[in-house]
Amino acid sequence: MRETRQSGSEGGAGYIPVPTPITITEVGRRMLRFPVHPRYARMLLEADARGCVRPVALMAALTQGRSFLQRGLPRAVDEAREEALGEETESDFFLLMRAWRFADKANYGVDACRRLGIHAQGARAVGPLFASFLEIAEKEGLDVAEKRVDGVAVRKCVLAGFSDQLAKRLDGGTLRCELVHARRGFLARESAIQRAPLLVVAEVSEIGRGDGEVSTLLTLATAVEEPWLKELFPADYREERGVVYDPEMKRVITRRERRFRDLVLEARVSGDEAPLGEAAALLTKEVLAERIKIEAWDETVEQWIIRVNRLAEWFPELEVNVLTEADRATLIEQLCYGELGARAVKDKDKAEIMAVLRDWLTAEQLAVLDDYLPEKLTMANGRKAKIEYAAEGPPVMSARIQELYGIEGGFSLGHGRVPVKIHVLAPNYR
Repeated sequence: MRETRQSGSEGGAGYIPVPTPITITEVGRRMLRFPVHPRYARMLLEADARGCVRPVALMAALTQGRSFLQRGLPRAVDEAREEALGEETESDFFLLMRAWRFADKANYGVDACRRLGIHAQGARAVGPLFASFLEIAEKEGLDVAEKRVDGVAVRKCVLAGFSDQLAKRLDGGTLRCELVHARRGFLARESAIQRAPLLVVAEVSEIGRGDGEVSTLLTLATAVEEPWLKELFPADYREERGVVYDPEMKRVITRRERRFRDLVLEARVSGDEAPLGEAAALLTKEVLAERIKIEAWDETVEQWIIRVNRLAEWFPELEVNVLTEADRATLIEQLCYGELGARAVKDKDKAEIMAVLRDWLTAEQLAVLDDYLPEKLTMANGRKAKIEYAAEGPPVMSARIQELYGIEGGFSLGHGRVPVKIHVLAPNYR
C-alpha cells in the first residue's frame, strides 16, 4: 500500500490509503478469463500455442482429486502395470494419463483396473473433469481438436505453469533436490522421474516426522531441459561470472554460474585469474568476519589506531581524521590488494601493516602523535612505563610500586593537557 494526500487537506486525517497500481500483462489478462487455477490457465494458453490443449486439459483434471494410481503394491502388479503402460522417464503426468486411458478403455472395470493397481472409481471421476476443462478451453477460443502431440511441447507447458517449483537434483545417489526460492526437498520414491537432473514438480507437501522435524516431499515431477528455461523465461535465466572466496581452497577464485532466478543450475571454477580489486574486497570481508586472521595485526596495531583517534579527539586543532570502522575496512583492503589467498594475507608482517596505517597521517601528524601520545612514558627517575589507551577515559600507566619511589606529583601527556591515570602494581605485577 502507498499513501496519497487528499487535495486541500492537512494532517493525518487527510491521508487516504490507496492500492499500489499493478500492471497486468496481456497473458495475465487472458488467464483471468479462465475459471481454473492460474497455473493451469497459464498451461492451457501455452498449450494452445504449441498445439497440445487436450493433454494439458487432461493433466489439469488429473490433479483435482487424489491420485487413482495405487502405490506399495505387490511386485507382480508393478510388473503388470509396466508391461501394460510402459516405462516412464519424462513425466509422472504421462504415466497417469496412460493409466487413465487404460481405465477409460476398460470402461473402469474393477478387475481390469485392479490388475494394474488403478482405483477404478478415482479414475472414473477424472472423465467429467476432463470434459469440463475442454469445454472451458473451447469457450475461450482454444483449439481442442484431437491431434498427434509432441511430449516435449507438453512438458514445456508444465514448465510454464510450475516454473516457481523448478528443482535440481543435488546428487545422483539420493533424491535430494534444491528448488527455486532457496527451498530443499526430497523427490517422492514412487516418482518415475528419478534420473532427470532438472525437473518441475506439481505438488510440494510438508510431511511431519516422528522427531518433530518436517520433510518437504516433491511429487508429480516432470523432466525439463535447461534450454527451455531460457526459451520460456529469458528474463529469469542468466549466465554470470564472478569471484568468490573458497573456504576449502582458502583463496579467491573466479566462478562461472548459470542461474534460473535464485537457483544455481551449475557453478564451476574458471581458469581466469580473479581481478585483484575484487579479490581484495572479498578477502577484506573474510578478515572483518574473523574467518581470516592477520597474525601481525595485534594489540600494538589496535593501540596505534586508538592513539590516532584520541589525538583527533583531544587535539582537534591538528585536524587529524578519526579512523572509523569503514576506514579500518579500507586499510585492510589495501593490505589484501594484490593477494588471492588467505595464507598471503595471514602472513602480512608488522612492517607492512604499519606502513599502510602510517599513510593515514601526514608526516607532521605522525611526529605529533609520538610526541603528544607516546607508547611509553619516561618518568623523572629515568624508568619507562607503558601507556595503555582506550576508546574512552584517560590513558593509563601501570607501574610497580618500587618503580614509583621518588616520584612526586602526577603525570600528563600532550604537553600537560591530558592527565594520566596510574595503576600501582605490587612487586608481582598484581
